[in-house]
Amino acid sequence: MLTGVFLFFILDIVAFICIGKLLLDAKRSISDLDNLDFKDPYVGLDKLYGSRRVNSSRYNSVINEPRLSAQISPEQANEVFPIDSHRWLSDFGLLSPPDRRFQVSSKKKIVTVVQFNILDYGMENCSLKIRLPRRGDKLPHPYTLPSMWDTVPLDVCELDVKRPLKEWSISWATRPDCIRSLGTASAKVGGEFEIRNFSCKSGSFVGYQISCSQPSPQCDLDVWTNQNATWGEFVLFSPSVQENTETRFLRHFHRAASDLTVACFCLYLYSRI
Repeated sequence: MLTGVFLFFILDIVAFICIGKLLLDAKRSISDLDNLDFKDPYVGLDKLYGSRRVNSSRYNSVINEPRLSAQISPEQANEVFPIDSHRWLSDFGLLSPPDRRFQVSSKKKIVTVVQFNILDYGMENCSLKIRLPRRGDKLPHPYTLPSMWDTVPLDVCELDVKRPLKEWSISWATRPDCIRSLGTASAKVGGEFEIRNFSCKSGSFVGYQISCSQPSPQCDLDVWTNQNATWGEFVLFSPSVQENTETRFLRHFHRAASDLTVACFCLYLYSRI
């Protein structure tokens, strides 16, 4: 009996050693989370649609709001501005609404950095846009628009962002490098302005820095996006997987045949009057 107990004791020790080794190896493998690869969940779809034998479903364009929208200032180079300021304590705990702030100010020297995560396969035609409310619109949160100008010139710069940015550590001093200027965008009060069209790969990240193009007290914008309305800067996803020629022909043929059928029926009814 003592031999059996001793044997089980040895087996337990060996099992604990093996489990400990597995845990230590797992900890070492994820110690540098920032350098882990992003795996493509859409395995084989490039090959499938590239064969032109299968057609994708047709979808309308989709709005993608920024995963991150942070304010920075050259006058406070090391300052990290408050984040998640709309979170609130509910009966279920602390909740963080999907609110994103878009703020640029010449007087306050405030610049906004935004980052988008391109998620959906086949929706890889992207348009970068800026949308502002009209004066007098009722929004859930206070907002600021120029008191006199209806158009605000903004400089837009594409940032070198291949990985997710950390909102709690981004400042003017730690912001990503600007890899190219996209020129000046004319943001319109009560309107929408398209900055650029570009091809966006599913699973990638894109980021931009938006600032006033010239010192002026009229360059003063501050508006919040929430789950009910999109304001500020966003990306519009459009379908990128093309139909093959045969399917496109059949779709147009069916539409023409349907129109012809309706026209013939109308002529028949007219002749009976």
